[in-house]
Amino acid sequence: MNILLVTLDQFRGDCLSAAGHPVVRTPNLDRLATNGVRLARHYSQAAPCSPGRACLYTGTYQMNNRVVANGTPLDDRFDNVARAARRAGLDPTLFGYTDQGVDPRLVDAPDDPRLSDYEGVLPGLSIGLEMNSGLGPWREWVRELGHDVAPTVEGALSTEPDRPDELGISAFLTDRFVEWLRRQDRPWFAHVSYWRPHPPYAAAGRWATEYHPDEVGLPIAPAAERP
Repeated sequence: MNILLVTLDQFRGDCLSAAGHPVVRTPNLDRLATNGVRLARHYSQAAPCSPGRACLYTGTYQMNNRVVANGTPLDDRFDNVARAARRAGLDPTLFGYTDQGVDPRLVDAPDDPRLSDYEGVLPGLSIGLEMNSGLGPWREWVRELGHDVAPTVEGALSTEPDRPDELGISAFLTDRFVEWLRRQDRPWFAHVSYWRPHPPYAAAGRWATEYHPDEVGLPIAPAAERP
């Protein structure tokens, strides 16, 4: 049995053409929905990123795992999906990021940089390609192809539409996963964790102009003003 866990940061569940969205077209995700199960009333247990992921990875409520913000450590005593996969004889491998702060009780040195970094890796995962907010592997790859990359993450993302579709961050991560997948000769578990569509909102190449702004409504209608 092979297991592929895919996450998309800040992707609304109703932004699928399979879910009836009037504008967005998502043919590949629609095929996954057609050949699997789409849970139309599934909701994240918490926000922002680290708390939501802690709930997803451990199968617990926020009130139990106590990860209340980005940077809150995840108690190492909790079981998680990666550890469960290892008990089943798999080698769960990460492509992307998990944003889980290390349990400080596991760190000996008080100046260990992990104590001030919330972009840690979920315990139990092997690293296929780690790509935190600095986007280091993608930046290096783009530079090798002769393209300039802005010195800040925000700048790198905001100028992404200037590059061809195949040089996008999501395409890069997918290609690295597929390369790894082709080398597998036994059952596997992979967690592919995409940055997109996390802000700043910019898509690669032609996707930056796929939808006209006038066609896109507000995701949530503003609440009526109170008297």
